[in-house]
Amino acid sequence: MSPNEHVTLEELRSSQAQEVLRRRAESLAQAEQETGAIALAGLLLFRLGEEWYAVPIEGVREIYNEYSVTRIPRVPDFIVGVINVRGEIMSVTDIATLMRVPSRTEVDLTGELPPAIIVASENCSSAIVVDEIGDIVDVPRDSIEPPLSTLDKSQSEYIAGSVYVDERLIGIVNLEKALEPVGETN
Repeated sequence: MSPNEHVTLEELRSSQAQEVLRRRAESLAQAEQETGAIALAGLLLFRLGEEWYAVPIEGVREIYNEYSVTRIPRVPDFIVGVINVRGEIMSVTDIATLMRVPSRTEVDLTGELPPAIIVASENCSSAIVVDEIGDIVDVPRDSIEPPLSTLDKSQSEYIAGSVYVDERLIGIVNLEKALEPVGETN
């Protein structure tokens, strides 16, 4: 360094910090490229009776554990009622009844309500009641298989695929079909 050049301590720290940040950015970019080779699907697991299901995480808005339901008359048996979510009135769907699968939880509006997952599709949002909320998992997209052919027709239309997670077969719910407005058919 020549006598006319002098670097302040602050400038030195700034250049060191910039170098550290540059190296971190390069490291993160490399890690992203390495993990980007495997396309992953995020799933939120939930239980109905003894069976486990999942919804794609991009369709999940939030999870509700405490809420109150207002019954509405003359709706299909799988519509429990409606709830108010920060000013938005939304239906509450008993997904087990809709999919015709056994559930441990009887939806009783006078007692403690089961957990609900607020899900959304392009056309609709609803709170689906489930027996238990599980984990959020990432699975390789290529490990998702078509729905089992052993499902009866009334159940298979609500299942988009299946995947093994921790040695359990998980049915992935077809949110577009499950959230299809009542009375509409494709």
